Amino acid sequence: MRTVLLSKADEVYLEKCAQENQFSYGIIVGHQADLSKSVVVHLARNNEEDADLEDLTDVRLTIGDINAQALASQWLSASKMCPGSFDVIGIFVSSSSPDVSNEKSDDFKNAKKLFSDIYDLLLKSNSSFGVYTTDIAQTDFVFLAYSLVDKKVLCKNYSYGNGGTFSNMDHRFVDKPFEWIQLESTYDLDDVLPILDASRRVNIEDQFQNIIKAVRRNLLASEVFLQNEIVEDTIDLQAYIKKKRTKADKLNKPSSTGGGGSVSAGSTASGSLPELASDTGIISDSIRASIVLPVKCQLSKPSDIKVREFQGTLRMSGIIASKVFCSPRNSIADVKRFLRDDVLRSLITRIQVYCDGLTDPYVNNEALYVSEPPRRVFFNLPTETPSTGATVQFSEYLFRGEAPTVAVAQAKQILDVELDPETISVEAEGLPDDSNFTNGANAGVDRTDDSRTLLSSMPKPELSRSLYMLGIAVALLILLSSVVLHYVLGDR
Repeated sequence: MRTVLLSKADEVYLEKCAQENQFSYGIIVGHQADLSKSVVVHLARNNEEDADLEDLTDVRLTIGDINAQALASQWLSASKMCPGSFDVIGIFVSSSSPDVSNEKSDDFKNAKKLFSDIYDLLLKSNSSFGVYTTDIAQTDFVFLAYSLVDKKVLCKNYSYGNGGTFSNMDHRFVDKPFEWIQLESTYDLDDVLPILDASRRVNIEDQFQNIIKAVRRNLLASEVFLQNEIVEDTIDLQAYIKKKRTKADKLNKPSSTGGGGSVSAGSTASGSLPELASDTGIISDSIRASIVLPVKCQLSKPSDIKVREFQGTLRMSGIIASKVFCSPRNSIADVKRFLRDDVLRSLITRIQVYCDGLTDPYVNNEALYVSEPPRRVFFNLPTETPSTGATVQFSEYLFRGEAPTVAVAQAKQILDVELDPETISVEAEGLPDDSNFTNGANAGVDRTDDSRTLLSSMPKPELSRSLYMLGIAVALLILLSSVVLHYVLGDR
């Protein structure tokens, strides 16, 4: 039977939601520790303004009153902020009514329809859901209901298909803090793809989809190195760390010399997380991972190589910063999959955010179009229960000129957490050089025809405000000049 592990802080949060609003609902962000256990990472109450639920203090509200669209929207937004090792695994309901935790009640019967509606909305509204991920689409979810009256918790496993079914699921509140191990990686994008669309106006979004497919194909064929070495997929992360610690201890063990002295190599491993020895030194905060791609010609069969004509080229260049947080019980195969998923999820997210702001998705195929998608920033997930090991981080995406306060607002709305803008890490991905953004892609292009160069149509907040203020100043100047001329000419 599948088991869901929650912390004591989760129980406090469920109680708080029921006390403050009498009826609350939201999403569950979780992590798959192994085949039978899921760890709840975060519970996030839905803060959408829902016309159907204007008065959340009304205890008469039931599961049937929940707007599936509001939950699906939060689900999608939270998925974009999660690292690749976490997913939205279900929904929770917290109420002062005992009916929500009674599976024989009429209220509980509406939960199955709610899940079915949400899943259908996810499939329709997001083309990346279960399509471009490196793993199979998720079909099993968690339904968690909490009743404030009797402090009862009902936990069920929902399986999509054949109208949807509920099955029994065990749940436990754990006193001991969860342990997280952080893995970091940077994925370099530097590739050129052909544009095969022969139409005069090319759809930018379609070309971005081609980028996603190409990166996904490369990631599936890639190899992931941990601390610059290949690690067997079948062992778990805990065994790998133990092996590295043993190796580090051997390096650090004093060796006697003829004169009775001793020589110590490296540093002493200590702390809650073992310090990992590598060829370049000792790393204690995280494990460094590298995603290595094979030679391109090895990805294709000889019969797949063809000579074709194309209308243009699409170049992608940049760095994707990746951070995932794993359980010691995760296998190395899971760890590698999480890293690949995180890179692909980050790429898909920033492309979606960028395309959502386009006023016109089409561009003339004779033009040179330069785009700057948003960069990734990280923030710690606040928690009342301290965890051992690494501090869990989520991410958000900011365009050039946007302040960290944008991420603060998103975290409050989507994850129901309060953040300090000063604590948001914006250094993981640097901004591209201005000269490269405006002129770097013009290499080999006739500079006498500037009309062929089109910059991204995404709004630049700082520039827009400056032009707005300049326009007001010019208008005031014209108005004052008109008044002066009126009085001067009137006197004559």
